[in-house]
Amino acid sequence: MHDVDCPNKTHHEEGGGKVSYQKRTNVSLQRRHLERVTGDFMSVPFFVAQEIGRTLIGENEWMPTVTIDVSDSPDVADLARVHAVEGIGDVSTHAIRRDDMVVVGVQLTKPVQAIFAVAFHYDLHREFLREVADAGTLLFATTNTETAFEEHPLWLSVDIDGSSLRHTLNLDDE
Repeated sequence: MHDVDCPNKTHHEEGGGKVSYQKRTNVSLQRRHLERVTGDFMSVPFFVAQEIGRTLIGENEWMPTVTIDVSDSPDVADLARVHAVEGIGDVSTHAIRRDDMVVVGVQLTKPVQAIFAVAFHYDLHREFLREVADAGTLLFATTNTETAFEEHPLWLSVDIDGSSLRHTLNLDDE
């Protein structure tokens, strides 16, 4: 486990500890597997889920959060700022599952046009994806989570169609 202070996080202790993020994904292995599974149809920027967890966004209100490395994608890195300045706009999401890989796609059409995808390992992230479906939202942490409490960065939050995600991932059958 990797303890992380999150933006907008008040002092919180649950079971004597801080909010914890799971750092369980071998990013390079997962990226190679994603390339093998998805083949050439992935022509949009894609990222591998690096850390998963929750961010405290209000009193007793937690949002599922995934950390992605957008250092090579400045357009994606800037999306949270654009949406904070110009408004939320139009966002749609979709998910596909192939073998043990789950890819969540995000498409924005206003105030800017952008598209990206994030890969999750189904076995490692199944419970997290269930939480995302239940919450109907996902927060993309695009900066260093260890300094987030002090820096208060802007992270991109998108609505997720929970029933569609559950159906795509066959979560209702489990």
